[in-house]
Amino acid sequence: MLVAGAGVIGTACAHFLETLGYSVILADRGPVYAQASYGNCGNICPSHLLPLAQPGVIGQALTALAQGDAPFFLAPRIDLPLWRWLLRFGGNCRRNRMIHSGHAALALLRESRHLYDGLLDEYALECEWDSSGSLYVFERSHALQRFAATAELLQTEYGIEAHFVTAGALAAMEPALRPGLAGAWYFPGDAHLRPDRLLACWRQSLRSRGIRFMEHTGVQGLVFRDGRACAARTSRGEIEADFFVFATGAMTPFLSREIGWQVPIQPAKGYSLTMPRPRCSPRVALHLVDYGVVVTPMRSGCRLGSVLEFSGYNRRVDLRRVALLRSAARACLVEPLTEPVEQPWVGWRSMTPDGLPRIGPCPTAPNLYLAAGHNMLGMSMAPATGQLIAQMIDRQVPTVDPTPYRLLQ
Repeated sequence: MLVAGAGVIGTACAHFLETLGYSVILADRGPVYAQASYGNCGNICPSHLLPLAQPGVIGQALTALAQGDAPFFLAPRIDLPLWRWLLRFGGNCRRNRMIHSGHAALALLRESRHLYDGLLDEYALECEWDSSGSLYVFERSHALQRFAATAELLQTEYGIEAHFVTAGALAAMEPALRPGLAGAWYFPGDAHLRPDRLLACWRQSLRSRGIRFMEHTGVQGLVFRDGRACAARTSRGEIEADFFVFATGAMTPFLSREIGWQVPIQPAKGYSLTMPRPRCSPRVALHLVDYGVVVTPMRSGCRLGSVLEFSGYNRRVDLRRVALLRSAARACLVEPLTEPVEQPWVGWRSMTPDGLPRIGPCPTAPNLYLAAGHNMLGMSMAPATGQLIAQMIDRQVPTVDPTPYRLLQ
């Protein structure tokens, strides 16, 4: 069994395949755990089930074109795959599509949230896990009022527990926030962790169970025999296997020929800043909604992150995005930045037009599977995705219905 992509999705696939008795090689084109799974904010958030494709979001994106410091930014350029993606994205910006995608996302989110509790205990994954929930914080009252409809939808349509927090109660609930904010919504079902610690511990666990890791081993193509893939051509030679799983995130479109399908994934660059834990640290993960910025308190530090920058496959650090993280912290936190702040981290999220991942068999061959396109929820959906891939390969009845995530849609 070869799993290509050693981020959190590939790691989860390898884990659940090994538990079913499969011998697994986990390969990555670069250093293991150096991509989007490493520097994200580590939020495990069922509350974030609604897709980016929502009514009104196109207008927000057009506004962002004129605001270089906006959290959602589309760099205008001649890029046919991007424009095809945007057309499909626009078609999904309807309420009925949003509601459907939300239910499909929630199935993975809830199963993953359940699986995390067992994984962390059984395999001693020390990752600074914190299940105290999250706060969606609003600086402006009109933004808070608009979000009330979303909070009601999350509660009535999806059964997500949410509690309104007044401006007066907010200071007592979260002393790390500056006074004068409009209010917040509290989601007790959310959790957070430190991603790099999770992946380091998970890697150690997988190694002890016999899983082989191959760094700097990019898949360049496949060898087929009698209608099945029999080997992967890599930068380190051919690797034979009975099954192949692509958990290759934003790089998946480069494998469209091998998969046999034009992968509808676009890279969206995200940013984060990591710093020592402040004296006045937040008690829970904070979503600074007016800025599109997340603050994750960790026992070993604090991380600011977010931003969706559709600027293609580049790792250039745009200082305007970094300034957005800093300005959001200064506007909302009592102790916004703790020196020394590490160098900005950037990574690509794998974005799909409907906000749902693509999980399942590929058209090319019956022993070739894909698990990619998790948008901003890879860390939140990883355990359920890995379990689903393992169940499909092993011909088990899936715990989560795989229909909404099939490739050809």
